[in-house]
Amino acid sequence: MEISWTNTGSALQDFASVLVCGKCGFKLVSPVRLTNCGHLFCQDCIKSAMKCVKCDVPVQPREIQSDHLVSGLIQNIDAISEIIHKRDIWDTTTDAPGTSDKTISSVFLTPKKQGIRRKNINKPNPKGETRLHTACLKNNIKEVRELLVQGAIPDTKDHAGWTPLQEVVSFGLTEICELLLEWRASPDISGYNNRKPLHEAAKHNKIKEAKLLLRYNADRNQYDQYGKKPIDYCKTEEMRQLLTDLSTPAEEVSNLNQTLNKSIRTGCDKFVILASNLKHENQKMLGIVAARHKFKILKTYRPLVTHVIVETNEKNNTTLTLDVLFAIIYGSWLLNSLWIHMMADVDEIEDTDDMNLELFEVSGVPTDGTPKKSRMNTERCNPRLFNNCFFYFALQANTTYHIADVRVTKDDLIRLVKEGEGTVLTREPDPEDLDVTSQTMPFHANDPSHPLRKCTHYIIYVPGKSEPLIKYKMPHIKTLPLVWLIECIEKFTLVDPAILGLS
Repeated sequence: MEISWTNTGSALQDFASVLVCGKCGFKLVSPVRLTNCGHLFCQDCIKSAMKCVKCDVPVQPREIQSDHLVSGLIQNIDAISEIIHKRDIWDTTTDAPGTSDKTISSVFLTPKKQGIRRKNINKPNPKGETRLHTACLKNNIKEVRELLVQGAIPDTKDHAGWTPLQEVVSFGLTEICELLLEWRASPDISGYNNRKPLHEAAKHNKIKEAKLLLRYNADRNQYDQYGKKPIDYCKTEEMRQLLTDLSTPAEEVSNLNQTLNKSIRTGCDKFVILASNLKHENQKMLGIVAARHKFKILKTYRPLVTHVIVETNEKNNTTLTLDVLFAIIYGSWLLNSLWIHMMADVDEIEDTDDMNLELFEVSGVPTDGTPKKSRMNTERCNPRLFNNCFFYFALQANTTYHIADVRVTKDDLIRLVKEGEGTVLTREPDPEDLDVTSQTMPFHANDPSHPLRKCTHYIIYVPGKSEPLIKYKMPHIKTLPLVWLIECIEKFTLVDPAILGLS
């Protein structure tokens, strides 16, 4: 007997009607969400907009974010529609532009549960808390679930650095903790004082929450800004044994989660490309590929760049340039030019879903492993390289400095440090004015064995006539040449000055 799938098809079509562009009214293509108001659009429909076409809220480029969850849902809708032989699943979603204002909750939830509007769903209050924060603090699991379904970002941080997951762990809200983890909240995200959720579980002796975090592969060896691991906050022997037991099983994710995670890993839902020093033939081919797939190509590095394409040698290493330095600081994908040739053979972006971008990731810059190390740091929502570091540049304003193949100005260095979450000082720091007792460790030197774990202030100079007369080599402040700073970015670590022959 042939199955009609009538009810399934109707429900699936209702679901599909939610996932349409707020401007063109058609099926979302490379979906993006405006983080200030929560509305969904095709990437091309909103990429040059100055305000949301649905609610007139002003839009900044950084507020246009790829929605990998929605992209995964669309892929699964298409897969199910093929199984039930309903290939016209999107036909009823072609209303006039701007007329559809449905939300997922209006399709699946009863009227009593429809009190949450999608508009401004991720907008923070004066404390930096989103609706998801407040729903978690109220222990309202139904509201939390609805917010997540509507697209609330689980890893959002308030002004103090707290994430919803850290809040529920510290208060022992086990059900919400598990729900957030199921919706891909990062178990290793850094929050207040660079503590991870596992730090909070140990600090507040939340055994159930600690077990959940370990099931989702939380790293028990991460340090906070005071150089402490989760086990250093243990208050009971039970928690200590849990954190030392390496037999805790990892969580097996569903096929749907694997699909969603794959879409995040490949980054195929949104490409903003920077081509850096490509050969003429590769530059020309990239232009053809970009026109076919509607990629955006920029000429200079900006924060919205997702992929930097470069030439590599036989070892898959590339030359260190200013573009590459910014790619490392931001944790963008750094790909070799073979990726262009792969994309030239692809008819649709969806055909790349099973393609692992790591096959094209540059191996070294030339230090091996740096591109992946910096990218993974960003994907884990960790602080950037210069977190808790303060820099004073004893350099000339209008001078170009050459470090190997890199050419940088003082303005370039200031931007690199700021984008790396460092602080740039306008006056040279005085060691006697620094309160050493209240200083915290830089995130990327917070291992107690790191030689720079106590150093927060750096004076950067270039050897020559204008170099500082007094060079500090104290535990909390050091005067180091510019080559050290470039080396730190190249290796994506705070380099021990002794390795460079600096005392």
